[in-house]
Amino acid sequence: MSKKEIISLIILIAVVAYGAWQFFNSSFTKTKSQHLMDTVVNITATSKSKNIGATIDSVFAYIQRMEQKLDEYSPESLLWQINHSSEVTFPMDADLYQLMVIADSLYKITDGHFDPTIKPVFDLWGFGNTDIAALEPQQRSVPDTAELANALELVDWNKIRFDQNKLHKPVAMKLTFGAIAKGYILDKAREYMKSLDVISGNIDCRSSMTFFGGKLFQQVYIQHPMLKQDDFIASFKIKDGSIGTSGNYQQYFEIDNVRYHHIIDPFTGYPTPDVYSSTVIHPSAAWADGLSTALFLLAPERAIEIAKTIPNCEAVIYCQQEDQTISFKTMGMKDLAFSEKL
Repeated sequence: MSKKEIISLIILIAVVAYGAWQFFNSSFTKTKSQHLMDTVVNITATSKSKNIGATIDSVFAYIQRMEQKLDEYSPESLLWQINHSSEVTFPMDADLYQLMVIADSLYKITDGHFDPTIKPVFDLWGFGNTDIAALEPQQRSVPDTAELANALELVDWNKIRFDQNKLHKPVAMKLTFGAIAKGYILDKAREYMKSLDVISGNIDCRSSMTFFGGKLFQQVYIQHPMLKQDDFIASFKIKDGSIGTSGNYQQYFEIDNVRYHHIIDPFTGYPTPDVYSSTVIHPSAAWADGLSTALFLLAPERAIEIAKTIPNCEAVIYCQQEDQTISFKTMGMKDLAFSEKL
């Protein structure tokens, strides 16, 4: 073989090798959106398959099935049937059990402030009722004191008994997992994406997000609680993990310049005062979701002390003190390139 032929062969081998490398290392990224779980859900996924769009569609379908199962306002859902049944004992469902385990932990670490039996009080305020929520602010009203007192009689997580096989609940009591269900569905959807050979991706539901497999950090913004929706009060970076945010601007109405929001104190029956928003970063979206509500319900100083005791947890809380907006945060936020504009 001549020198020229050897060089040509080497070039051919290099070209074939490069083509093979491109084939085995190529990936496809796509972002799609759907309206699910009462919000716009954005899914971004990267895969070696060109059919990544169809993969994302199957994730949307998976989320929809989970939503239908856990939607407490749908007569077809498991929770609605439990809440409206005259029975006191029910067979346990695997997803419901996981929600209850998380809720029980949050109840205990917040000294009872996070209570999934708050539903009768929550419904009295009309936040879960789409017809009432659609009313103009001047048409809304604060619940009657006597009605609130009666509803509070039905709030007591300690009366709930459950294990992996059964759930026991007094007839009049009702359960809500609105504070953790969205995050739980994101956790399940993230694992489902991985099972479909998605290399990396994220699911963004505005107040709940989860990221996995990323090589680059993503910039995340915390909505400004007192200004317009597209303004932000802080930002940080994340590569893997989940984020949950609870704010007094998500569901609320105002009467005489007083804002009544949807995060209700189970001891008073009224919205938690002076706290604007709570953002939590945690490996689990369900825990990030639930903790953001749980910490919102506590005095900020106490909330941050609790956050510090939870492994792999970071948090920032915005509240009002002496007519000023101030923040409380865990020390680990600085490692996430955290910045804020107060």
